[in-house]
Amino acid sequence: MPVAGLLRAAFFLLLFLFGLHWMSRSLARSAGTSFKSFLQRMTRTPWRGFFTGFLVTALLQSSSLTTVMVVSLTNAGMITTAQGWGVIIGANVGTTITGQLLSFNPGGLAWLLLGVALLLALWPLPGLRRAAAPLGGCALLLLGLEGMTAALSSLREAPFFSSALQFAAAAPWRGLLAGIFAAVLLQSSSAVVGIVLGLARGGLLTLPVGVIMVIGADLGTCSTALIAAVGMKGTARRAAWFHLLFNLVSLLLALAFYPYLLQAAVRSAATLPRRLANAHLLYNLLGAAVLLPLLPPLARLLGQDKPPA
Repeated sequence: MPVAGLLRAAFFLLLFLFGLHWMSRSLARSAGTSFKSFLQRMTRTPWRGFFTGFLVTALLQSSSLTTVMVVSLTNAGMITTAQGWGVIIGANVGTTITGQLLSFNPGGLAWLLLGVALLLALWPLPGLRRAAAPLGGCALLLLGLEGMTAALSSLREAPFFSSALQFAAAAPWRGLLAGIFAAVLLQSSSAVVGIVLGLARGGLLTLPVGVIMVIGADLGTCSTALIAAVGMKGTARRAAWFHLLFNLVSLLLALAFYPYLLQAAVRSAATLPRRLANAHLLYNLLGAAVLLPLLPPLARLLGQDKPPA
């Protein structure tokens, strides 16, 4: 029944989102107040900022959290414009690790991770107990993805569902809009990537449609940093707008090399979910390769703030 399948998909989507945010927030909480100090120390140059943003986002599984942190640091004058931009580029590339992990279909690990998380939560050592929350969040994320994939597959024949997919597939701009809208609504590009991978695993969309929806999701998630920068200083607003600029440049590059991007994705893996994850990584790396060398002159052109003392 379509309604039952839709409710199941919504339930597992909520479970996926809850697991994603729980894992991200618990990791950030474990880092404590030293997180900002770490970012400040490790972003002395744009290239160091890039690798720091990549590493932090790959661990926290949230480019939005990293980008909002950069906005607050630039607003406080703790890092320069160019340093913050480097972290933002690294965060965009780092968030593709979520898709890479999910594309391997690790759903079978979910119950094992949940069992380990419960065991650690009862462990007498505080250090080990702190690891229980992120592991539990990861387990719920995987359970949500597995259930969402099954629920979406059951909706294959539902008229409204097939019509929605046909709308997204009819033209690239429609798929782009679908990805943007979903990311703005869910405030998470990783969640949209999870949905797209679930659809791909169920054979409900093609590689071109999946790639353009993922690109749209990266654009849509820029809304988080833009909202966070409202009312802040010019440096913070520049950091938030640069997040959007990076994704727009990556989009233009992806469109310019679209046939080659799809060919590279097809040759990189045998399964559709893996091809989608690799395309997501490739076009973000393309944007990073173009913009990273331009950060110092671009920051000077726009009036870079002085480095923090």
